[in-house]
Amino acid sequence: MLEIWLWQFRRRSGRFSLLQKNGLALAVGILIVGPAFAQTAAQSGSPSPPSGFPDATNTGVPAGTKLTPSGALTISTPGAVIDGLDIKGVVTINASNVTLQNSRIAAANWTVIDIRGSGATIQNCEIDGLAAEGVRGISGAGTFLRNNIHNVEDGIYVAGSQTLIQDNYIHDLKSDWSGPHYDGIQIDGNVSNVTIRHNTVINDHDNTSAIMIDNYFGPITNITVDNNYLSGGGYTIYSDGQFTGGAVTGVSFTNNYVGKGRWGSFSINKNTPHMAGNVEGAPSKR
Repeated sequence: MLEIWLWQFRRRSGRFSLLQKNGLALAVGILIVGPAFAQTAAQSGSPSPPSGFPDATNTGVPAGTKLTPSGALTISTPGAVIDGLDIKGVVTINASNVTLQNSRIAAANWTVIDIRGSGATIQNCEIDGLAAEGVRGISGAGTFLRNNIHNVEDGIYVAGSQTLIQDNYIHDLKSDWSGPHYDGIQIDGNVSNVTIRHNTVINDHDNTSAIMIDNYFGPITNITVDNNYLSGGGYTIYSDGQFTGGAVTGVSFTNNYVGKGRWGSFSINKNTPHMAGNVEGAPSKR
């Protein structure tokens, strides 16, 4: 009970500070000129995942991709394709069916990529939160494929339904402030129809999770978590229906390799997810 109580307090405090910052998130953009090539940032905190799962060699910007420098972007054209950029600043997606690919994005803000339109695709990108206070790698809904996400407090914050998260490498979670609550992938309610498949999510800290699912802001329905490598946190996986947002239903955890967190692998509260084929106690390499 002590772990759960501390987690609630941190989450409520952390969320308040994030919401206070949101209004300032897009105030500043930086433009840097000159050629650049894709390189993997120094990422030394999390060890490599087991063979066959996403890692630094098969996620992020493809090797040899030439990148064009850019400042912060706001995308308002439906169907736009943003390709091959080295972006310093937040990417805000206001339009529908936008694709951001083969790019490196770094921003010290409340989120690196802010998705407000439907049908977004983020693929083959390196996403660096520069260890900013409370920073998220991706915030929103869409299709997220083969991204390398690091130096963030929350890797992917799912803020909408109809989302696919597949083949991503989320690791080296870092947020330079006094009260971070680290989550590799976080769902805080009012969300349905999300698939989380074949990702590597490593939380090297002993608080919160690799995957957090809860009903803080609303009900949860139809969340599939299948064939991932998940490690670390207080508990590695939370499926938590203790809040007042509504029921948590249709959640499944199948065929995952789960490295034990500080207190255990699963924290299940006031819901009954389907569980089958998970390997608990898989090497956490922490």
